[in-house]
Amino acid sequence: MDKNGIYPVYGATGVIAFTENSQINEDAILIIKDGSGVGKVQYASDKFSVIGTLNYLTVKPDVNLKYIFFCLKFFNFEKYKVGSGIPHIYFKDYGESLIFCPSLDEQGNIEKLLSSLDEKINIEKTLLKKYEIQKKNLLQNLFI
Repeated sequence: MDKNGIYPVYGATGVIAFTENSQINEDAILIIKDGSGVGKVQYASDKFSVIGTLNYLTVKPDVNLKYIFFCLKFFNFEKYKVGSGIPHIYFKDYGESLIFCPSLDEQGNIEKLLSSLDEKINIEKTLLKKYEIQKKNLLQNLFI
């Protein structure tokens, strides 16, 4: 890892550093395989690297990766967790699970709808944070 690198390095909480060389050169779904966030999924684009607590999945050409990402956001990894102290999941255990995959066109339609909803949620979260900051500043000025 290098502070001056250009490629993101993903960990359980998202981008944790940057590096000069990328480990993965395509979009992928990242799944936390160790620790308290086990089973949480993230989406990574372009060139990047991951640390050892993550698995990454890519898809075959006839499948929409973002569609699979949204399916896995609601996938129940609980029955695949092992370990009493630090929970783990292993691809060999959940890799044979089935996810409903309609035609590629239908996957694309579903993905576009869910992506637009995701984007709207993120915009609303950003606005809420800004409103909370504005409220705090207004309340501080009210009592000066």
